[in-house]
Amino acid sequence: MKVLTGILSSTKREISEKKKFGNFTKNILKAKSIAVIAEIKLASPTEKNLGSEKDILNKALMYEKSGADAISFITEGSVFKGDIKYISLIKSRVNLPVLQKDFIIDPIQIYEAKLNGSDALLLIAKILDEKTLIDFVNLCLEIGIEPVVEINDEIDLKKAINSKIKIIAVNARNLETLEVDLDKACKLLKLIPKKIIKLGFSGILSKTEVEKYKNSGARGVLVGTNLMKAENVSKFIGDLR
Repeated sequence: MKVLTGILSSTKREISEKKKFGNFTKNILKAKSIAVIAEIKLASPTEKNLGSEKDILNKALMYEKSGADAISFITEGSVFKGDIKYISLIKSRVNLPVLQKDFIIDPIQIYEAKLNGSDALLLIAKILDEKTLIDFVNLCLEIGIEPVVEINDEIDLKKAINSKIKIIAVNARNLETLEVDLDKACKLLKLIPKKIIKLGFSGILSKTEVEKYKNSGARGVLVGTNLMKAENVSKFIGDLR
């Protein structure tokens, strides 16, 4: 019995270690001005070619060197040309926490995200009913990956705040029309309860948009397409602050 007790005790410690998380949130909250989440994506619905596989690691290293607080990587393959295998590649060389973005519709994707080393995982309220969103948030918290719920309107917000979510991102881009409405996003940010960490996604061209998000309560912003296109990544990130 002593041997069995020892094995079980050791196993419990190992499981506890695997469930530990929080680096993504910590980096957002410790940012002096506003956190910058630098995104890597090889394509998008509006940009068919933003980069190639060989650019991924160099981009991640450049983002870290330039003072980004976290990295976002889109793993969806059909439109964004991503792949979950790149998460472990980034994690092997970069110390920044990684937010995995994808269209999560099945629990197996959450387990895959954890297995591949994602620190945080995006859950899109628009594509999930309320019960499923709540279940997915709970599953993320149970296995030790930080859920970030993305919303685009007040219906999405209602779903999100009925869960145990601690981070909500307002996407200024409508996923159906692809139109960007920063003013609408900022109004929505102000409706999110203060106890929740707020993020602003999309529509960032310069410091002007960052300030709008910040003045509406955002603790961090995600910058994608324009950062992928920037000739001087360090200057672009610096200018945003």
